[in-house]
Amino acid sequence: MHLHQRFLSCRPQPEDQRLGGWPYDAQEVDLSLPLLERRLDKDRSRVIHSASVRRLQLLPQQGGILAQDSDRRLLSLALERQQVGRRIVHLIYRKLHGNLAKHELARHELAEKELTEQEPARHELTGLDTALGCLVDVGCLLCDVGRPPFGQAGELAVCGWFDSHLPEFGGMTAGGLSVDKKEGHAVLAELCRFDARAQALRSIVTLEGISLTHAQSATLLGRHEPWPEQALSGPFTGNSYRSEAAIETAMRGALGLTHRSRHPAAYLVDAADAIAQTLARLEAIVERGLIDPAGLMTQLKDTFQRRQGQRPTALNERCFCRHGVVRRWSLGGMLDWALARYQRDRSEGPGQFFHYLRLALGRILVNHGADAFLQRLAEVREGAPRVNLLAVDPGCRILMESLEDLATRLEYLDPDRERQELDGFRTICGLLDAALPALRLPMQEFHQLLDRQEASSPVLGAWAAGLPAGVVRAYRQAISAPAEGMSGAVQETYYRGRLVHDWICSHTETSALEENMRLRVSGRQQS
Repeated sequence: MHLHQRFLSCRPQPEDQRLGGWPYDAQEVDLSLPLLERRLDKDRSRVIHSASVRRLQLLPQQGGILAQDSDRRLLSLALERQQVGRRIVHLIYRKLHGNLAKHELARHELAEKELTEQEPARHELTGLDTALGCLVDVGCLLCDVGRPPFGQAGELAVCGWFDSHLPEFGGMTAGGLSVDKKEGHAVLAELCRFDARAQALRSIVTLEGISLTHAQSATLLGRHEPWPEQALSGPFTGNSYRSEAAIETAMRGALGLTHRSRHPAAYLVDAADAIAQTLARLEAIVERGLIDPAGLMTQLKDTFQRRQGQRPTALNERCFCRHGVVRRWSLGGMLDWALARYQRDRSEGPGQFFHYLRLALGRILVNHGADAFLQRLAEVREGAPRVNLLAVDPGCRILMESLEDLATRLEYLDPDRERQELDGFRTICGLLDAALPALRLPMQEFHQLLDRQEASSPVLGAWAAGLPAGVVRAYRQAISAPAEGMSGAVQETYYRGRLVHDWICSHTETSALEENMRLRVSGRQQS
């Protein structure tokens, strides 16, 4: 498989997309790079102007902080992730064009045979710098567009609530589907799972109707293992939801990806996400006053030492390098340099400290990510599912694990963290409880509710009135055509559950709180 086949410029046919189907032009195998770059630039414009991306400015960064309590937003995290991803791509091509790839790989003591095997794959990257950069740029921006309000607490609330109430859905009772029927239950059990990348693909492509190229959509295919119920519910075992099965199947067919393999740009998006998100979490912790910069450096050194096995020389071992710098760095030296520069500037806020910390840690992590991409390019070209660019080098892997462990441990020092997460969990569960009567309705009555012809209670009427038009449109299109491997009852129930997922993910934290209060007031008026 030539690497260029992963970069086809084909996209869904717009006229068929409006009819609710997703046939792809399998005959379009145009490898014209100028055409690909033009279409990717159109993807970027459509995504930047989308409602899903605008929603990110109203959601706080993950960590259980309510929007009104923090100035840090998911949009700023997406921009930081974009910059890291852009820098990795830039370094990859600097190494290639500067004839440094072989030199850098040799420093990792690779065998000459391995270097020779990698050389053809490196030549395949020639000319793809603009296309790869655009794919990573937009992929980094799209990572968080599918997240529900309240971050991980919101995801847990959705999964737990659906798991508890699945047998009560209309399609499993009034619709005539037996809970014991293995295939139908496995299809509906997908509603008890939540995947942010899968929801992002659904939000952009299905709900907003933005026709992305195959290659751009493929950057959203995650690396999770197939869910157990997927093996019981037909041949589709992809990384997206079953509602986007046709999109993923056609995409993989056009790009030559197997059901487990990934797109080359997806590895870079993952690396950029891990670097940007970990440093942003630590910065938020310092900003909230949970620890000062000096204490953070001390704890990071201790955590790194423990993961190294208490080796006394681990902190001073020069195992990290930056592109263009012959001298190698030790973790202790980098952390001491960042803290010394911050203290010398006598800055009152932690922002300047993290500026230096990003210069120290960010640059070496980006460099190691670029080296790993070139080092494992043959596996990346084939889409190996288990490749993690930041875990190829042992020192880089231990550093990332140390940063993530420290961030997780320090976040829970906040006395308000647990309360905020519980408030978010209760809010999402309250919204879902308001939607439960609609999920129990037979299909005909549910359609009458959506048409606003009849509502058996004020709560149901208020709930239906608050549904976004795009969410309702996606539901109607999905049930208008028979789905492969699903009976009519299972299909309708599944997409009704997807409608509720989409409704939850359309909210911000503020709008979720307001909607929950509005539905509770409607319930009191009924009683």
